[in-house]
Amino acid sequence: MENPFKYGGLVRGPYFADRSEELAELVQEMNNLSRVFLVSPRRFGKTCLLFNLMDKLHDLGLATAYLDLNAYPDVRGFASALTRLTSKALESNTDKLIKIFSGFQRLRPKVSVGYDGSLTATVEVATEDKEALPALLEGMRHAERLAKKKDKKLVIVMDEFSDISKYDGQTLEKAIRTEIQQHENIGYILSGSEQSVMLSMIWDRKRAFYKLGRIMDLGPIDKGSYTDFIYSWLYKGGYKLERSDLQKIFDLGRDVPHSIQRLCYNMWELARESREITPFLIEKLPMAIAQQDSPHFELLWQTASQQQKTLLIALSKEPDAKPFSREFQLTYSIGPSSSIKASLDSLTRKGILSRTLKGSYIFSDTFMPYWISYLKLKE
Repeated sequence: MENPFKYGGLVRGPYFADRSEELAELVQEMNNLSRVFLVSPRRFGKTCLLFNLMDKLHDLGLATAYLDLNAYPDVRGFASALTRLTSKALESNTDKLIKIFSGFQRLRPKVSVGYDGSLTATVEVATEDKEALPALLEGMRHAERLAKKKDKKLVIVMDEFSDISKYDGQTLEKAIRTEIQQHENIGYILSGSEQSVMLSMIWDRKRAFYKLGRIMDLGPIDKGSYTDFIYSWLYKGGYKLERSDLQKIFDLGRDVPHSIQRLCYNMWELARESREITPFLIEKLPMAIAQQDSPHFELLWQTASQQQKTLLIALSKEPDAKPFSREFQLTYSIGPSSSIKASLDSLTRKGILSRTLKGSYIFSDTFMPYWISYLKLKE
C-alpha cells in the first residue's frame, strides 16, 4: 500500500485531510455567488482546500477558474490569464473560443496547433502596457456576460491575492472592486497567506476592498477529525498503535497541517517493516526530518549574522519566548531591544521567521529548531 500522507503539493480526494466544515461553508457561499476573503498562514493547506472546493463545485455544476497571482509578474499576464481561464471554464468548444477571443478590443486571440493537429486557443494583451488595466476589466466584464449567457454560475478564485499590490497599487484595487460589485453571475474567493497584508487590505477604511465580502480565517484542522483521518489510514495499512499516542504528532507539528502530514509520512515509512508505531518512534520523527532537510537549513543558516544565529538558537530553545523581555536578553546575553528588532526583521525578510498576527515570531519551517538543536549537538 502506498504512503497515504501526502505533502508538498496539491492533495485531493481521499488523501486530503478533513476540512469538511470549511468546505461546506465555502460551497454554500459560492453557491450564493458571494465574495469571500480567505486568510491563512502558510502551510495550512489553503491551496489544497481551494482545489478540493473546486472539485465539489464542479460536481454541483458550477464553473470555476483558478489564478495564482504569484504566476503573473504584470497586469498584462494577469489580464490574459483571467480572460482565458474564465472563458474556458464556460466554453469548451475551441472554434467558439477563437470567435470569442476575436471579439475583444484590447486582447487578441492566439491559436497553436498540436502534434496531432488539434487547435489550442488562448489570448494575450494586444496593446501597450498602459492598456493592460482596461484589458483586465474587459476580460472581467466578458466573464460576467458569458456566465449570464450560458446561465451558469462561475466562481473565480484568486490565490495569493495579497500580491495584487505589486501591480498598480490602489488604482487597480479600486477598478477591480468596482467591477466585482457589478457582477451577479460570479462568486469570488480572494485568498492569501500574507495575513497582515490581507487584513490591512480588508480592514482599512481607505482601501478599496474594505467590507467587500466575508472574511474567513483558516485555522488548524480540528484535532478530532484529523486524528480520525490519520488513524483510519494507519489502520488500513495494518499498523499497530495506541490512538492516544497520535496527540503527540500535533504538538511536534505545532498544529501546522503541512508539518503534521510530513510527520505522518515519515512515521509510515519508519514503521513500514515492523508495522508498529510507538511513542519512542514518534519522538524521533522531527529530528529525522530535520536531518533530511539539513542542506536547505544550512543555506539559510549561512545567510544569518552571528547575532542572528544567537537569536535563532535562543528561539529554538524557547519558541514561546518574548524576545524583547529583559529576562530573555539576560538569559541568552543578547540585546539591546533595538538590535533584536533589527535581527527579527531581517530574519523575517529572509523567510526564516514569520511574524504572527499577535506580534510574536515563529520559525517558518517547523523543523528548523530541531535542526539547530542537532547542529549544536554536533559541536
